[in-house]
Amino acid sequence: MYIPLRLRTIASFIKPNEKVADVGADHGLLELLLVTRDTNNQVVAIENKTGPYEILKENLIGIKNVRLSLSDGLEAVDRDVNTVVIAGMGGYNIVKILNAHSNKLSGINKIIVDAHRDSNEVRKTLVNFKFKITQEKIIFENCTYYVIIVFEKTSEKHHYSDDEIEFGFELYNDPLWGEYKNHLISTYKRNIDKIKASNKNDEKIAELKSLIERLKNYGKN
Repeated sequence: MYIPLRLRTIASFIKPNEKVADVGADHGLLELLLVTRDTNNQVVAIENKTGPYEILKENLIGIKNVRLSLSDGLEAVDRDVNTVVIAGMGGYNIVKILNAHSNKLSGINKIIVDAHRDSNEVRKTLVNFKFKITQEKIIFENCTYYVIIVFEKTSEKHHYSDDEIEFGFELYNDPLWGEYKNHLISTYKRNIDKIKASNKNDEKIAELKSLIERLKNYGKN
């Protein structure tokens, strides 16, 4: 069974005996990895659409320590769950999930996020919910960069700089940082060219140029 590097990286941040809710479980590969690696892990596999849920059910039916839930976001997260994984979707969608069931977050110790864009919005939101960033890891797989972020609950709000929220907490120490930084700069420049072609939104162009300059200097001090 092939497990993508992205999911193997997420699994590496989950310890034995943790009770996990996987929001947007897709085909259930993370669940299979966790319960075969550690029989003490218990996982709630959550999908909110009938089609993907039927595939998930087919792949995981009869697997010990996995419970399936056709539900939305954190709705099915009960008091036994202490770790939540939200992966494979955009940052604004993740923020929407967190805000919709924020009452569930008080019992969660760890949240592992793989936002395919707008990771800064997720960082900002979870910091406001009194989580701190404990680890971040850059993954390059199938010609795509992913940033896996681990948040852990704290008793008070942790403070980060604007650059740490925007680009990642000490992500400049990651071996792939140089490549990832160049990728971000290229993306910002492409967006600038698109805006210029449309002959509007000079304010957005200035914002992107500022991000490029900040990114070039991030981690040098």
